[in-house]
Amino acid sequence: MSTASILSVAPGSALASAFGGGQGAALSGEALSGEDRLEIAQAVMAGAWRTLRAAGFHEAEVQALFDQVADRPEDLARRLRKMANAVG
Repeated sequence: MSTASILSVAPGSALASAFGGGQGAALSGEALSGEDRLEIAQAVMAGAWRTLRAAGFHEAEVQALFDQVADRPEDLARRLRKMANAVG
């Protein structure tokens, strides 16, 4: 899959329907197919990539962060819970 296809959200795609005014399967309680879930995950990761790059992280730093999350997802979950608790 090309970067362009990951970064674009086609109007009829699962991602567009999942967030499109309550009409999507994710909002109606229907299960998403594996392909739809993959499309959503790729769009989220591409968004994270763009956000980190816009924040000044270099490509290698972003890749290292993604690798850290892949290696230790429980650490990320713990940090996110800590951040959420500090805000609330």
